[in-house]
Amino acid sequence: MNIWHSLYHGLNQTKLPIIVIEIEDKHLCFILDTGSTCCLIDSNVVEYFKNIVEPIGDYCISGIDGTKHKVDVVILPFNFEGYTYKPKFCVQQLSDAFKEIAEDSGIQVHGLLGTDFLIENKWIIDFKELNIHS
Repeated sequence: MNIWHSLYHGLNQTKLPIIVIEIEDKHLCFILDTGSTCCLIDSNVVEYFKNIVEPIGDYCISGIDGTKHKVDVVILPFNFEGYTYKPKFCVQQLSDAFKEIAEDSGIQVHGLLGTDFLIENKWIIDFKELNIHS
């Protein structure tokens, strides 16, 4: 697999490395988050795509403040740059967390892809060239 994708637009609009993925002809924005050990997805997105979501259990995650939360874990396939990915997502209500990004930039963020996804798919985030590749 060899992908290359510019991060310029997302960084320019939000100062965050955002990519646009596709699920059933719908486009969703995700932050590439090297500080998160797991992928997170907004519970509203999971509800919207409930016909293709595969529940696989639950997981205990720690918030930035150190509090632990039990969350559902699902697999939700998506397409990006001609490839299909099937990451495990921890489901949380994230719309409040991403509200300010939407207000400031007009970009609605639906979740984040953490280091588990980046490592598994061998993605390299190149901030010098403002792109990702594998």
